[in-house]
Amino acid sequence: MSDNLTGDLTRIAKGLWWLVLLRGIFAIIFGILAVWAPFAALTGIVIVLGIYLLMAGITEIVHAVRIRKADRRWGWLLFQGIVSVLGGLAALFLPGLAGLVGGIFILWTIVVYAGFHGVLTLASAAGVGSKEAKGLAIFSGIVSILLAIVLAIFTILTPGSTVLSLIWVVGIYAVIFGIILIVAAVRARR
Repeated sequence: MSDNLTGDLTRIAKGLWWLVLLRGIFAIIFGILAVWAPFAALTGIVIVLGIYLLMAGITEIVHAVRIRKADRRWGWLLFQGIVSVLGGLAALFLPGLAGLVGGIFILWTIVVYAGFHGVLTLASAAGVGSKEAKGLAIFSGIVSILLAIVLAIFTILTPGSTVLSLIWVVGIYAVIFGIILIVAAVRARR
């Protein structure tokens, strides 16, 4: 029975590899834009972040629904997708809160999102089949949690300069996360 389940999960992963690849590409595009134009209007970055979170969340939800019969831990991925969608909606509907107050709100939204995303990624890593994929999922979860911790500390200590630094930190994080997703997608396709 275990071999059948493993074979089924492998077929599912191969069929859905492009969804993970798409998430990785969107993450890298967002990261490059954030690093390349750090002094662009914060409202523009918030809209891009909101779109990314919405697309990532929708992709996670679709993926979760598709694997619900094959993997009993699909609920973690579904919850992760819902958190991503809610984070995206919050970012899209509050873009006018520019300046320090809006930036701090956005920072805390990202802190909460990255923390939840990291914890949920670590929880869902238990259901990943191969050692390499499990390692990538664990690494990704740890990076998300570390981002949340670092942003929380700097937001408390130096809120003004942290808002400006947010663009670079999130951009670099998005590029790293996108690369991880692309590597995972290519490996899943094989």
